[in-house]
Amino acid sequence: MKKIFSTLFNCTLFCALYAQNWTPMAAGYLPVDVVVFSISAVGDNVAWAVASPEYYQAPIPSSAYPIILRTADGGANWIQIPVEEAAGTISFQIVAVDAMTAWITTQDYGSGPGRALYKTTDGGVQWTKEYDSNNAGVALNRFSDGQHWLAHNRSGTARSENNGSSWQGGTISGYHSTEYQLLYAGTNMSCTAGDTLWNGTSEGRIIRFTNFGQSYSFLNTGLSDQSTIYSVAFEDHLNGLMFYTSSFNAMRLSRSTDGGNTWSMLPNAQQPASNKWNIAAVPGSGGHYVLSTSYSNANGRVAVTHDFGQHWSYDDLNTPINAVVFTSPSTGWIGGGRITSPLHPSLYKYVGSPLVGTSAPEGDLPGFYVTPNPSNDIIRFDFEQENPNEPILASLSDAAGRTVLYRQVFDKQLDISSLAPGLYFLKIETRNGRAVRKIVVQ
Repeated sequence: MKKIFSTLFNCTLFCALYAQNWTPMAAGYLPVDVVVFSISAVGDNVAWAVASPEYYQAPIPSSAYPIILRTADGGANWIQIPVEEAAGTISFQIVAVDAMTAWITTQDYGSGPGRALYKTTDGGVQWTKEYDSNNAGVALNRFSDGQHWLAHNRSGTARSENNGSSWQGGTISGYHSTEYQLLYAGTNMSCTAGDTLWNGTSEGRIIRFTNFGQSYSFLNTGLSDQSTIYSVAFEDHLNGLMFYTSSFNAMRLSRSTDGGNTWSMLPNAQQPASNKWNIAAVPGSGGHYVLSTSYSNANGRVAVTHDFGQHWSYDDLNTPINAVVFTSPSTGWIGGGRITSPLHPSLYKYVGSPLVGTSAPEGDLPGFYVTPNPSNDIIRFDFEQENPNEPILASLSDAAGRTVLYRQVFDKQLDISSLAPGLYFLKIETRNGRAVRKIVVQ
C-alpha cells in the first residue's frame, strides 16, 4: 500500500528566511537529494510538482521512482505520493489538467521499464501507463485548446487530438547525430503559444512545431553548434526569450520578435546576472518574464523583467530552486530544486504584487478594429488578413491581468455575455502579428 503524506502547511518558522515576494511551501515533504524537475499549475489554487533522484545514465535502480506533490487549495495543504507504478524510472515533466488529473513522463535510459506517459485521475493516488514508447520519455506539452498534446524528444513524437484518450507516434528527421534536448527543468525546456511549440537543442538550434505538432522545422538561431539552449519561453506567437550557454560557457539570454525565426542577444547592459536560468512568460501581462536559477545553484535567485528583458529586478531565496510557472500575473510557483535538508522547502509561491502592465514590443495588425465597444453581448473584430485560413487566437484578460478567455476563432467574433462588467484587454494573434485593444463590458 502506498504511503501518502499529507499535512497542513505552516510557514511561521520559515517565511521570515526568504524574500518577501515568495512564500516557502511544503518543507520536509521530499527526501534529501531528490530534484524538483517540473511544476504544473491550474488557476490560482491547483499546483502539482514531480521530483526524482538525479540520474543521467543507466542503470536506474528499481528503488527509484518519481514523487508527486499536490495542492488544491493554494498551498494550505499538500500531499506527497510516490509513483511506485513507475519504479526504476525518473520523471522530468508533469502536466496538470485539474485538481485530480495529471500526466508525467518517465525515463529509464534503457535500463528496463522504458519510457512512458503515466496518468492519474484520482489526485495522484493511482497512476496508469497510458502510452509506452521511446517518444514519450522527456518533454510533454498540452496546448491551450485543451485537446491537443505533444510528447517529443530526439527519437520522435507522440500526438493526441482528444485530450490524451489516444496517441499517435511519429518520427523526427533533422536532429544531428550528437544533438539532443537538454534541460534544467522539464517545465521550462519547451513552451507553447496557440498551436505552436518551441524547444531548444544542444547544438544551438530551435525545433518549432506548428499545427499542434503536425509540422516541425529546425530554426537557426545564429549560435554555434557548441551552444546549448536550455530554456525557451514565448508570450505569444511572435515574442519570446531563450537562455543558452555558449561555446565559451558564457550564460546569455536572446530574444525573438518573429516567432523564433531570428534572435538577437540582449546587450550586456540588459543581461540578467550570470546564472543558469529557467524562463517563464507571465500570461496576460505582455513583456513580463520570470527567471529562476537551476538546481545546480546553491543560492537560488529569481529575476523579473517587465519590459521584455530591458531591465531586471531580483529576489534571493538562498536555497537551490528549479522550474518556474505562472498561471496569472498574481499566481506563480517555483520548485525547490535539489532538496538539501529536511527544512528545505519543496516549492515557493509568489505572493508579491501582480505583474501587470505592458512594455512588450509594439505591434498591430493592419486595419484592426473592434465593434461594438462597449458591449455586453457579441463583439466583432476585423483586420487586413493575407491568408484567410491562418489560425486566429483571441484572449481576454481582466484589469488584474488574469486571462478569462483564450480560444481559436474562425468567424472574428466573441461572445462576452458571461463576463462581469468592467475593463478588459482583448489580444488577437496570428502568425504575422498581433493587436491589443481595451474592451469595456457593460
